[in-house]
Amino acid sequence: MTLMEPIKPAATAGINCTVADLRRAVNAAAFVVERRNTVPVLGCLRIEPLNDKLRIESTNLDSWLMVDCPATCTEGEPFVIDARLLLALLTGAERDDSVSITMDGNVATLRIGPAVARVQLLCPASDWPTAPSTKGMSWVSIPEAALAKMIGRVRWAISTEETRYYLNGIYMHGREGRLAATATDGHRLALYQTDAEWPLPDLIFPRYSVAALRNLMADGGNQPLRIGGSTSPLLMQISGDGWTLTVKCIDGAYPDYTRVIPNRSTMRGYAVINRALLRRFPNTRRMHLLRDALKFDLGKRVASLNSVGLGIDVEIPIEADGDFAIGFNEGYVREIAQIFDTLRIEASTASDAALILTEDPDLTVVLMPMRT
Repeated sequence: MTLMEPIKPAATAGINCTVADLRRAVNAAAFVVERRNTVPVLGCLRIEPLNDKLRIESTNLDSWLMVDCPATCTEGEPFVIDARLLLALLTGAERDDSVSITMDGNVATLRIGPAVARVQLLCPASDWPTAPSTKGMSWVSIPEAALAKMIGRVRWAISTEETRYYLNGIYMHGREGRLAATATDGHRLALYQTDAEWPLPDLIFPRYSVAALRNLMADGGNQPLRIGGSTSPLLMQISGDGWTLTVKCIDGAYPDYTRVIPNRSTMRGYAVINRALLRRFPNTRRMHLLRDALKFDLGKRVASLNSVGLGIDVEIPIEADGDFAIGFNEGYVREIAQIFDTLRIEASTASDAALILTEDPDLTVVLMPMRT
């Protein structure tokens, strides 16, 4: 065969689908694949041809994700292919291009539009780890939009500190029989109360799986999600339209967060700030490594940002009332304002935890002050 001679097509393709469908499913599944793996098979996707779809699986041994892709399958056993390689092959293809996959031993031939790629499969399908059993789980159904909103309201407060590993996730628990979600890193806390019933056990859904779950859900999705949970083993499974995510939850006791939520009746002052006002302050994090304190002088009714490292002092009038001054991590205030725009900060003293009120009445935000 010369270099210019075209590759002859196979007589029959075992799998046929479109680039758009396969790329969507592979992108979703690859979200839980870690870039560096000491076990080669964990960098791969398991693809199982079924009658009218492909079942694409991925895992990092702490979470297992199954995503379905519409396809016509006439033959084939499950096979394992490198996730990044498959993504690279699909990246430059047109959405409407067709994809066919034919297996010949441990070689997969992929025809993606006019391109043909032969891929040596280095990991046998028998190496794929078995997902944990969900036998004995309790189950509940929650609207997709409600769960997506809940996660978006609290995920920014999840801790990344590995020493307090039990804070590295969202605490999904029952509060007066309803689903509540809490996240905290010890400096800030977010609590969101939903209307959904929660007959499941209290579980800590890990940070690394929150991003994968959020990637699977649509903001305006009205599909019900089937959620299961168990304490032995500590597992949560969430199933949506064409996907199932099974996650090992964090084995630890979540602290009693209610002790740090101040009573609003004790508040002696407040300040109001919004996203537009915060843009008038320089973002000092972009210029040096430390976060400065954003100070609210309730008596003078001004917010100020003083950075010794940068040698600046900026002051802006705000709506406020009280007889003391209180300061917060500038980055924390900016992050909350990016989600909710206008914030009402209520505090009792300069050293006690403050309440951050937003337009969402179901959300409670607590922020610890900084020394100023």
